[in-house]
Amino acid sequence: MALIDRIKFEGNPSEIVWKYPSDEISTAGQLVVDENLEAIFFKEGKALDTFGPGTHTLKTGNIPILEALVNLPFGGKTPFTAEVYYVNKSIMALKWGTTTPIPLEDPKYKIVLNIRAFGDYKFRIKDSRSFLLNVVKGGNRTTNEAIDEFLKPNIVRGIGDFISEVILNNNTSVVEINKYRDESSTAGRVKLAPEFEKYGIDLTEFNVSSVNFDQNDPNYQRIQKIITDKFEIDMLGDKYQQKKMFDIGQAAAENEGQGGGAMGAGMGMGMGMNMAQMMGNMMNQGGGQNQASGAAPAANDPAARIAKLKGLLDQGLISAEEFETKKKEILSSL
Repeated sequence: MALIDRIKFEGNPSEIVWKYPSDEISTAGQLVVDENLEAIFFKEGKALDTFGPGTHTLKTGNIPILEALVNLPFGGKTPFTAEVYYVNKSIMALKWGTTTPIPLEDPKYKIVLNIRAFGDYKFRIKDSRSFLLNVVKGGNRTTNEAIDEFLKPNIVRGIGDFISEVILNNNTSVVEINKYRDESSTAGRVKLAPEFEKYGIDLTEFNVSSVNFDQNDPNYQRIQKIITDKFEIDMLGDKYQQKKMFDIGQAAAENEGQGGGAMGAGMGMGMGMNMAQMMGNMMNQGGGQNQASGAAPAANDPAARIAKLKGLLDQGLISAEEFETKKKEILSSL
């Protein structure tokens, strides 16, 4: 193989690291290093002389560490073997994401959820020697994809920690973490920056774009029900208990209706109506003062209206969708 007299970067500008294809080099040759690049000589797995932007003549004295290692004679056109790596020191951008769900305990509800998270990050190589020795490792990882595969596990390992930190600081639930994406991004960078620095990398930016949940996960549905019930309590106030008693009566009607037909359903609904009316009377002082003060007639009572709708549903006069829609309208007017 002919000796190389001129070594120049010929890779893609988006590449993080590029290895010169030949290792047969002449001490009379030149090394060209473009802006935002750094060239490092390797010999026997050791990072040796480093060169920044400019044109460098590879004469003895300019490569002191390599010269000492291979015992190059002074002067003349002397061949030697060494690997040359170009490291891109521009800011690079990559995406990250969890390949499998990560279990995380919700500190508010003490329920374990499986989460998946996605985002992107930006970085630049701060210490080329450390980066080549710890990440590239003798040329085993010279593509962006291979480097990305090495870095991603460091991100995934830290996700649970910084998300937990954010939800604790905001006294919120895991399912509401997407409200705090900016805060999660900042916490993620603070958490991960020291890990990246071990590899000679400066993590300049870290972003969390989304945290996802399995909608069919029973634990996720449990938390959603807790949140829904709390919302109804806040919205309905004293009337919440009346609604819950009616729901119990409706459930009883549906269960009895399966075994005893329309009559059983009517009995169950009647029980629900009576229980709801009892709760309504208990929450009004004076018990029977509703009628004396001009309270709405039974025909306008929400429980009675829903019971009537249930009867229409059982008779097949309206669909289940129509029943649910009208029921929500009635309850929303409470």
